[in-house]
Amino acid sequence: MASRARFFAPFALAALTAAAGLSLGRVFASDRFVVPVLVAVVLAHASGALARRFSWPTWALVLLQVGVLALFVVVVFGQQFTAFGITLGGSVHTIPDQLERGLDLLRSAPPPAPVTDGALLLAALATFVVGAVADALAFRRQTVLAATAPALVLFVWAVTLGTSADRMLTVVGFAVAAAVFVLLQNLAVLDRGRSWLVSREAPRRHWLAPAAALIAIALAVGVVLAPILPGAGADPVLDFANNGGDGAGGSYRTGVAPFVDVSAKLNDTSDPELFTVTADHADYWRVAALDQFSSASGGQWTLRAEGDEVEVGLPQHGPDDAFHQAYAIGPMGERWLPAAYRPVAIDLDDTLVVRSSSTLVADTDSIEGLRYEVDSITPPTASEISPAMQSATATPVPDELTAFTELPDGMPDVIATTANEIVTAAGATTPYAQAAALRDWFRKGDFAYDLTVDPADTPDAIAQFLEHKRGFCVQFSTAFAVMARSLGIPTRVAVGFTPGDEVDGVFHVSAHDAHAWPEVWLAGIGWTHLFDPTPPASDVADGGSALPDEAQVVPPANASGGTLPATTVPPAQSDGTGNPTGTAATGTGTVAPTPAPVTPEVTTEQPGSSRSPWFAVLLLLLAIVAVFVAYVVAVAVVGARRRSHRRDGAPTDAVQGAWDDALDQLRLARVATDPALTPLELARVVPERTPAAEQPLRDLARQYTAARYSAAVPTPDDATRAWESADALAAALDTDVGWRERLRRRLDPGALTRVR
Repeated sequence: MASRARFFAPFALAALTAAAGLSLGRVFASDRFVVPVLVAVVLAHASGALARRFSWPTWALVLLQVGVLALFVVVVFGQQFTAFGITLGGSVHTIPDQLERGLDLLRSAPPPAPVTDGALLLAALATFVVGAVADALAFRRQTVLAATAPALVLFVWAVTLGTSADRMLTVVGFAVAAAVFVLLQNLAVLDRGRSWLVSREAPRRHWLAPAAALIAIALAVGVVLAPILPGAGADPVLDFANNGGDGAGGSYRTGVAPFVDVSAKLNDTSDPELFTVTADHADYWRVAALDQFSSASGGQWTLRAEGDEVEVGLPQHGPDDAFHQAYAIGPMGERWLPAAYRPVAIDLDDTLVVRSSSTLVADTDSIEGLRYEVDSITPPTASEISPAMQSATATPVPDELTAFTELPDGMPDVIATTANEIVTAAGATTPYAQAAALRDWFRKGDFAYDLTVDPADTPDAIAQFLEHKRGFCVQFSTAFAVMARSLGIPTRVAVGFTPGDEVDGVFHVSAHDAHAWPEVWLAGIGWTHLFDPTPPASDVADGGSALPDEAQVVPPANASGGTLPATTVPPAQSDGTGNPTGTAATGTGTVAPTPAPVTPEVTTEQPGSSRSPWFAVLLLLLAIVAVFVAYVVAVAVVGARRRSHRRDGAPTDAVQGAWDDALDQLRLARVATDPALTPLELARVVPERTPAAEQPLRDLARQYTAARYSAAVPTPDDATRAWESADALAAALDTDVGWRERLRRRLDPGALTRVR
């Protein structure tokens, strides 16, 4: 029974480690972590079993596991490179960068967190360490309960800080795996001086102090790390709130609120060039889409994305008819990635993508100097929308888009009333006609473009804009969006840049090209930016609309009918990049300090990649086979060279070498060789376990004793006979031994590292 338990106990412990690793499913938003974690489980326990099989010392086991782990990390997570036409490696980032981003994810993303390359790397490392430590505790220290502790630590962390998904499955699975291992391990150690669960021996004193130190360190680490682990705060993965928030918890918050950022750029008199775009035609270069009008702080446009609302990465290449853009980023203050809507491919790994609006966020601390290429599927232009398409927009709004028509309670009545009056006066009955009527009303009314207006987007601020008719793109876009939602038209507010100045196919975009505009969803057309209510850029100083196929409209006029020029103001206090230093719009329309941004972790293998995780696993297995073959060859070569060196010396040295080789063969056969015994005494004792080795060992013992202690100098014939006896001893020790035992002896490096 004990022998069977010893056979199955390692498999039970591997199952326990796997159960702990798979419990990370409650922390992550997808199952991409499963394959790397399971591979880490296999590698950790297989390396331990291999070392036990060949009776390797602890230091050899540690070296083996470090090497296996390093190989695993490099093959699966390392730098991309091409060998023999095959692309290897899982990311273009270095491993230290991935570790840093993985740790950032633990601090910044509440569960379920995106499964980034950094997160995968940390999950695999943690699982491997848990398995390796548990294996050593169970089968080298012969512990039972202590061997379950590493897996228990990982499991408790995952279920405590993860979501409630699969709660019963993970708890029951771990409990069953733990119970099976404890039962088998106890049966395995009962015949080794153990009682049930514990050892009969008293604790050794020299272990008490280190154990106490480890307990103290664990408590200290728990106290320090607890506040920064996932779940410590309830903030989303992405939060583009217009008030900047309090910066608490683990959310990603922009350092500058989007609308304040637009205002600051438009008021920056230095007008720095922020980036360039190489493209075959002009478009709006969007950086974010604010899709929620919340009631917080008096009402505001925000973007909040949690859990599986955020995915990681896009394909490297889009369809052939996609709109291709190449960006060279300059002094941008935030980490939004400009792109024409709708981006469907990007050549940057680990980019956070908000599913609902395809908003892109880079995974670097700064995007200045970044170069990347984007493929976008753009909506049809005004000239491409036929009357039939306009009529078809009367289709009811799908359920999944009704959230884009929602408004908080307590909205001023003047907003919805004015919207209804406008579309009624225009006779607009379809959503397309109603959106066009709203746009034209803003364009042809007596609105003045005024940069001095506070960039607030509360309901009261919108009502004041409709009354006083003074503002810039922020007011135009937010007022339009709220009025369109009051009519039941799905609408959100986009923030970004107008095309900029085109020179030889390159669009140079500066701070004064900053812009905000509404995006409207229409049946049969999708999301479009065709209804920008802000007057065209030709009619205002900066920040006006600049749609590529925009028709001429009546310039803004004042109440008396005369043209009202744009109002300019002194530049806002800036940090040198066009961003105001430490300000964010609040719900009351004032400007208040905002905290520094928290850096999010982003990244993974791109969805749609041609290589699956199994490809990396296959490469890893091939690499392990290659390392094993190299090890076998190395052991064989080193062993052959040592025997040759021992044979080829002077006769006295050759006889000594034959005896040394015999001792190595005995130790490889696990035959005890007491150094206190003389060679002849050893030859009489050893054959009790290996009868076939009796005669060659006695012959060699006499030859070695004579060569060592006799006055006569050994001859070459003496050396030859000594080695014949050594070879006969090696053959005798292999008698009646299975092939696995013979293979173990051939691969054991102990004899090669032993120094006489």
